[in-house]
Amino acid sequence: MQSAREQLALEMKYTAGPDSGLRDAAASENKSLPIHRWVPWIAGFSAQFVQDAIAKYLPSTKRTRHLVLDPFAGVGTTLIEAIKSGNGTIGYEINPFAALVASAKVACVEVTPGDLRAEIDAFRSAMHRFEAEVDKRYQSDPKTNLLEMEDFERVRPAQFKSRIPFFSPPVEAKFLYALVRTGALLEPDRTLFRAALGATMVSYSNYTYEPSLASRPGSGKPLIENASVALTVCRKLEEMATDIEWARQTYGYNWLGQRRQVRQSSYFDATLEAGSVSLVVTSPPYMNNYHYVRNTRPQLYWLGLLSNGSGQQLEQASFGKFWQTVRQGERVDLTFELPGLEESLGELRLKHPEKRQYGGAGWANYVATYLNDSFRFMKSLRIHLRGGGHAVIVIGNSIIQGIEFPVDRLLAQMAERNGLRVEDIHIVRTKRVGNSIIDSSVRNGDVNGHRGKTQLYDAALILRKS
Repeated sequence: MQSAREQLALEMKYTAGPDSGLRDAAASENKSLPIHRWVPWIAGFSAQFVQDAIAKYLPSTKRTRHLVLDPFAGVGTTLIEAIKSGNGTIGYEINPFAALVASAKVACVEVTPGDLRAEIDAFRSAMHRFEAEVDKRYQSDPKTNLLEMEDFERVRPAQFKSRIPFFSPPVEAKFLYALVRTGALLEPDRTLFRAALGATMVSYSNYTYEPSLASRPGSGKPLIENASVALTVCRKLEEMATDIEWARQTYGYNWLGQRRQVRQSSYFDATLEAGSVSLVVTSPPYMNNYHYVRNTRPQLYWLGLLSNGSGQQLEQASFGKFWQTVRQGERVDLTFELPGLEESLGELRLKHPEKRQYGGAGWANYVATYLNDSFRFMKSLRIHLRGGGHAVIVIGNSIIQGIEFPVDRLLAQMAERNGLRVEDIHIVRTKRVGNSIIDSSVRNGDVNGHRGKTQLYDAALILRKS
């Protein structure tokens, strides 16, 4: 008798085209590109990938009449490329830090580079004086309370918790002083400075991205006893000022004349006009990407972007939810039907009952929640896309307790159920993460590893509204 997974595979009629015309989606390419390089982001796709999608799926004439949408905007890769190509754009991003960065990017040409550099110089001078005093006191007495030097308690995030102190005492005092000075700036400089603080803060903290946020000792790295916050932040600010000069010189009034909006909210709350979107280029949170919100916890709390209790609300409202928010609740069932999918969920529910909510039943609740949001996503795209409009969606498969869920092909089926045409599913990357994650028992349901089993991949799903 065929397994549920084999039955599901038989339903997958979609085959990838020989050449999608889209370059590598890996976001690592953005690290060297103006504006895109401002903030490291582990999710998303490359600017070149978006450029190709715009060139291929938008008409080459009268582009100012087109609206490019990214329902999961992240730090704004799609938005920036849409503006550069002469199109209007709107992005929805529920994560406050990502939305802050995307807003800073799309508004950057409104900044006068000379005025920004003057603010950077003033910030540098003040920071150097303060850091010299901190270093002097810390060297004379490492146990001294450096937070008493200024009124830092009002900006220090009491709700932020970590296994080890996020900053060493001298670095924490320096960062909080930078935060206070930044808070006194006027817009748009204030948003740019806050983005720079968020972009650099992990680099001088006791944590690191490996690729998910982890303590430095846990990643085999030494703690950072002391460091200059000013040096790192000002280097980032100078980089931003240089990129703003480039954007103003290269695009100028064309950039200013485009519709460019960032909404810090869920796409499911969008009030877009039906049929108003010509192209969607996006990458939803992946199934089992339970680090999406938690990777930015330091920025969200230390920059004051979350109020008390709103962190859990953010996880509850995010696409697919954070899996811990649904694993202990009532059984979650699918709100739609696809051949073989219910059987795969049933197979997952039976895995490791001895682990209770940490076993298959808890994971099945999460997978069902994620897929229900996916179906709702397809329904929303059908409403917002104009006739002839395209959606380019980067998504990967996932392996939960040894069961593969080919999310790209499932989304294709959902799209067809909602009246969208599937033009292509193109594999853009065949190795997504390191072996330490692929081999995890969370994905495979055992401790024997993933070797010889299904490979994780990234795919570009191309949809069209007739």
